Amino acid sequence: MEYYQLNQHNLINYLQSLPEVLQRFSCFDHLEVQEINDGNMNFAFVVTNKQGSNQSVFVKQAPPYIKVMGEQWPLTRQRMTAEINALNYQSSVCPEMLPEVYYQSEALSVVIMQNLSQHAILRTELIQARYLPRLAEDLSTFLAETLFYSSSFALSSLNKKAMISKSNNQDMCKITEDFVFTYPFEHHEMNDYNPALSQTVIDSIQKNPNVRAHVAQMKYMFMNKPEALLHGDLHTGSVMVNGLETFVIDPEFSFVGPMGFDIGALIANLYINYFSHAHKRSVEAANYCQWLLQTIDDLWYKFEAKFLSLWAEHELSIQSPFMGKDLTGGTHQTFRQAFLQQVLSDSLGFAACKMIRRILGVAKVADFMQFKKDQKLRAKLETQTLNMAIEILVNRHAYTSIADVNKLAEDLVAV
Repeated sequence: MEYYQLNQHNLINYLQSLPEVLQRFSCFDHLEVQEINDGNMNFAFVVTNKQGSNQSVFVKQAPPYIKVMGEQWPLTRQRMTAEINALNYQSSVCPEMLPEVYYQSEALSVVIMQNLSQHAILRTELIQARYLPRLAEDLSTFLAETLFYSSSFALSSLNKKAMISKSNNQDMCKITEDFVFTYPFEHHEMNDYNPALSQTVIDSIQKNPNVRAHVAQMKYMFMNKPEALLHGDLHTGSVMVNGLETFVIDPEFSFVGPMGFDIGALIANLYINYFSHAHKRSVEAANYCQWLLQTIDDLWYKFEAKFLSLWAEHELSIQSPFMGKDLTGGTHQTFRQAFLQQVLSDSLGFAACKMIRRILGVAKVADFMQFKKDQKLRAKLETQTLNMAIEILVNRHAYTSIADVNKLAEDLVAV
């Protein structure tokens, strides 16, 4: 099928042509199409039967350009192919964390899936200080299962190389290389600064040779460490939640890269949310901040335990390439521990880069932008976050526990 752009006028006819979608609606006479304008990259629609609101689908299509910039900013539709590939993989190993996909088309760069109308964006829930008791349990499961089963601990060398080849997503990776690892660390025209943020604070990153050297190390690792199939953009805006379920969405940046990148992106956004609450002098805010830190702690240790459990189970069922005669018993246990310690160090380095880009780069987050009318307060919170980012970036190998990182966050707030 030749590509064409879906819109509010032709979408219903398109859905009627798909047998996989016909069963989702009792009839097509009362369908309502609502365009969702939140996304920057793609077109998105919710289609609902007005006579039965439980009959609904979510439609996402990638145009050959960046939606918010228009056709003068071309971008390959390969990102939707990468998203479809990631959704298929993630749903095969962790189906309870993925919305149900009803139909997908690489030719039309479209995916049609479950409408998560009973769920809210995680970032919004965190800003509103909502407690989510399943969050660490669910997200640690998603991370452990998606990262382990796409790693060389679970795949043969041949299958791993095939996954790397299939998951090429170079244009989206280039966006990350530029907007996460490059532009925020130089005085670039694409950057966007809070006018109340001290130039001294900005210079402590952009003119600090040590910081720039460590960022270069993280960028190199991002580009050259194909450990597992990543979500690629796992922030709190890519997670939908309610009291019973957690869903991970929008893996259009997916590629095979370092495990710590997904983990670091997630904890970076949780720390940003922590700083957005920690300035408040109330019992409620203090309690919520403690819950956030405990969630970060639980997220890491639950991920670590689940990953190690999968590793052990896999080696019992199949001969592992890492279980040779010279790597058994206690020696193998040491290898496992060393590997997870390296993942923690990588996660902290990537978290730091993500925290910095959300403040010095162009893509802001609502956690801090809610204070747009109080630029001085926003600058205070941004400075705390940047100071933490510098510390965990340059000293990432010195941290052996998330508890120590949490203590750093608390100390920075107390100053």
